[in-house]
Amino acid sequence: MKQNRGAGGRGQHQAPKPWRNIDWSEENFQTLKKDVENFVPLQQQNQLKRMNILLLGQVSAGKSSIVNTITSIFSEHASHKAESTNSEKSVTRYYRQYQIRSRTEDELAFRLCDTKGIEDKETIRTEDIQRMIDGEKLDMETSEPSYDGSYRATFQYCKDKLFGFVRWMTELIWRAKVPDYNKRAYCVVYVIDSSNVQILSETVANYFKECRKLMKQNGGIPEIVLLTKADDCSEEVKRDLKAISHCPDIKTAVQKVMEKFGFEENQIYPVVNMLKDVTVRRETSILFLTPLRQILREGREYIHDMVDKKKMHIEFSGGHVV
Repeated sequence: MKQNRGAGGRGQHQAPKPWRNIDWSEENFQTLKKDVENFVPLQQQNQLKRMNILLLGQVSAGKSSIVNTITSIFSEHASHKAESTNSEKSVTRYYRQYQIRSRTEDELAFRLCDTKGIEDKETIRTEDIQRMIDGEKLDMETSEPSYDGSYRATFQYCKDKLFGFVRWMTELIWRAKVPDYNKRAYCVVYVIDSSNVQILSETVANYFKECRKLMKQNGGIPEIVLLTKADDCSEEVKRDLKAISHCPDIKTAVQKVMEKFGFEENQIYPVVNMLKDVTVRRETSILFLTPLRQILREGREYIHDMVDKKKMHIEFSGGHVV
């Protein structure tokens, strides 16, 4: 008996200790979903109706897939609103907003703002990121047109630049008089492919560091990281999504992001996109809803801080202005 017990004890496979505790229950899923659906940026005011979440990430890291996944969670059917791909070229040409809606078509109080993917040979200028934060480039196509050096192309290029400048100045003057807080970004999500964190190029790594500095210069805009494609990072997670909470490979990827960019562990969330799914899985939804609720709450705290510092002037019910 003693020998069998000993052999059994040595032979039994013991699951590693979870590096993060995740509640996979239906109750938690419904709570998370309801909290996000009921979210409002500020109570008792009508000026700020939605919060914009800026998505920044590598080419093919899965920014557009994140939009589709979150859209699917709330519409309760698989969505392909944003074009996504696994190619090395960015699908998103520059900047696009996505309004998220519930199953009953009600607009939720946040939008996802997809940007052009970052690559070694081409990044988004930090000045342009700042303008996105300020709401100056929303719904504006800024990709450079093809230019062959001909007279006609030169004329068209100059005309486009002139009209673009006039439009930008007009919007800038109008926004200075009547600021539209609904166009500003209040939080940022960095999207990183978990399967290649260790070989992330120096160009992309330095770019993210510059973006982090920019967020601090803007009063500490809340930031989180979504580590996408966790199932590509680990065969164990590919077999069982719940293994993500104790998988050593995922924990290593999280630690690498902490070392490279200085994030805290509770700012980094591994996820699996619904690129191949035709139904909305509860486990996938929980992985997305947890950081989404967190960044919305932090964004609201950031707004309160901006109001307290008199950097935003909101008129509340009863005529009270701060």
